Parts: sequence; C-alpha cells; structure tokens
Amino acid sequence: MTGIILSFAAQAEGKAGRRIVWAGAACGFLLGCALFGVRMWDPKGMNLILMSFNRWVVVAIAAVAALSTLFLLTARRTARRRGSADLLLLSALAALSLMYLTSPVIQFTQEFVYFGESGVSTNVLLRAIGFTLGVALCLLLSLSSFQVHRALNGRGGLLFLFGSVLLFFLEYGVAAVAALQRLKAIPLTDFVFKVMIFGDSHKNAFIFAQLALALVMLAWVVMTHQKPTGEFANKALLRKEKARLRNCRRWSWSLLAWGVAVIFVVVVLHYLDTRPPAEVTPEGYALENGIITIPLEQVSDGHLHKFSYKTPNGYEVRFLVVKKPIGTAYGLGLDACEICGIAGYYERGEEEIVCRRCDVVMNKNTIGFHGGCNPIPFPYEIRESNIFINVKDLEANEKRFR
Repeated sequence: MTGIILSFAAQAEGKAGRRIVWAGAACGFLLGCALFGVRMWDPKGMNLILMSFNRWVVVAIAAVAALSTLFLLTARRTARRRGSADLLLLSALAALSLMYLTSPVIQFTQEFVYFGESGVSTNVLLRAIGFTLGVALCLLLSLSSFQVHRALNGRGGLLFLFGSVLLFFLEYGVAAVAALQRLKAIPLTDFVFKVMIFGDSHKNAFIFAQLALALVMLAWVVMTHQKPTGEFANKALLRKEKARLRNCRRWSWSLLAWGVAVIFVVVVLHYLDTRPPAEVTPEGYALENGIITIPLEQVSDGHLHKFSYKTPNGYEVRFLVVKKPIGTAYGLGLDACEICGIAGYYERGEEEIVCRRCDVVMNKNTIGFHGGCNPIPFPYEIRESNIFINVKDLEANEKRFR
C-alpha cells in the first residue's frame, strides 16, 4: 500500500506530492522510534500506558483509512487533477501506520539473544540476518508496487489505490473493534465477539488479499504493456517506448517474485518455525512401595528427560529431569509452569529447553526453582546414585494436569 500511495502522489502532485508522503512516513517512523525509546526507558511503568495508546492508534488508523476510502470512492476526476485533500489523508495514514509498526519491529532486535545465551553465536547471527532480510523484503515489495502502479493511467491507478486502502481499512477496522472493546469503549456484544474471533483466526487473510490485488495489478500491466501503440516520429522513439514497456513488465515480474517470497515466509517458514515439536515418549523408571527410583546414569547426559506417573484417579502427571551444566546438581520439575499451565517443555538443539507455549528458553541452572516460566518444582531426594520421588508429591499436583 505504501508503494501505491507514493506512486499516486507522484502522479497527482509530482515532486510536491512525493514530499508530502515521504514527510508523513518519516514523521511516523521517528514517532515509532520515540515510542520504542519510551518503552525501553521505563518498561514496567509505561507498559499499560503504551498498550492503551497503541489501541487508540489502531482506532485512528481505521478512521483515517475509512476517510481515505470514502474520498477515493467519490472521486470523479483523474488522479492528476485532484486536490491535496486525498494526499494529506493518505500521508496521515502512512504516518500512523509506520508509527504503530515501527516500535514492535525494532523490538525484534532485542530478541536476537535469548536469555542465558551467548551474544556471539550462530543463532544470534541467523536471527539478525533474518530480521534484515525481512525488512529488505518489505522495502522491495513496496518499490515494486510503486513501479508497477506508475505504469497505470490515472483512473486505473486510482482503482487499485482504492482497493488497497479499502483492504487496509478492513484489516484495521477489525483490529479497531477489538481495541475499542478492550478499552471498554464499546460493549462485548455477539457481533463484537465474532469480529474479534475473526481477527484472531484470520490474521493473514488481509495480507493475502493485498497480494491478490497486487497480482491483478501486475497482470493488468503485463497484458497492456506488450506492444507499442500509436505512431512514432522515428525509430529511436519507438525503441524508447519498447524499453519502457519492457521495464514495466520486468517490474511486474519483480512484484510477483517478492509477493511469492512473502507468501513463502508467512506460510511455509512461519509454520516450520512455530510448529510444535513432536512429543517425547516418557522414559521408564522403577516404582516400589510408592517410591519412584531413577538412576542418575540414566539422566546424566545433560539432555532433557521426561517421565510420567499415572495417579489413582487416572491423571498423568508429567515431570522432567535434567543435569545442570555447572557442577553435579540436577534440576527436577513438573512438565508445567505457573504461567503457561501444562503446555510443557521441549529440548531445542543441544542446550536449549523451551516452553511450548511462550517459546521462552529456560536457564538449566534455574530448573528446580520457583518463579517465571520455570517447571514447577516438587520434593525429591538424591542418594546412592539414584533420584527418589514419593508418588504422593506427584499426586498432590494432579489437579494441574486435569
């Protein structure tokens, strides 16, 4: 949408129009950076304030997008002859959007290094490269949209701008309904609840809709820019026109390539990154007179070991054992935590123990202690090269696994 807005500005007002949109985008980016700075300055004190502020920003984006859509819908003249009212609205839309999105995008840079992880590692480098490529992909998609949209005439360009802004309004309109409800500005009716459910269940629907619109736009440009039309005073002008048409087609294929890349990232890579790992089969142990016995040699390799005990009431209480990297201590805890419930944990790579729900990486040295997203500890005893667990201590926690 940003690329199409810039193209519309260039066609409607020339350099002055581009400057208006660039000024709005720059202001939005700087305000987003300022919001990030405020959050970092006082994370706890500003968290609720900024959360409420961001919800109002979502409402403002939806409102400006609605006004922009209305202005474009009632357009009667070509883009070149329109006044600056539309351009100011579109510039405000770009500014608000960038202000809203910049802070969370910069926040990703704070997540390159996980808790307890070295700041100089392959994983950190890969995350930084992924972040850079993600930003680059957005810029390339915007540039291609700008170039393809420029190839359209006034009314054709206005049509696709209207479609893109309309989709943007629908996307943020759904988010605005949820924001207003959470701000207690509107009641939680059946309709509002359905809108909120739709927004949570179809987060990528509007991305795909925008890409579908881009596909129609580039197909239009490819079909209408095959051969030169009209008369040319000389062969040089004909060659120039052929070069222009060829350039338009190439930018169209570029837009297609970056659109496919976006779909690949949003669908394939996101699935591979967020799919839950396969559940580990619980290991065996000895049980006699209500005491579970686990030999230390069975769990001394430093990896995560999972066990399960079935209570008399028929509930499976899962628990974990891991040897800590420092010294000869062992960490034991339930395969559950106070924050994420019974989502459980899994082992990623050679060293990381990760919560299945919130993706937080556990520090192995803190397993066995209360607090945070750590496995919930329970009593046990280590002696004679064995771990001894009283099943009554596990049965006391069976309510967590119901």
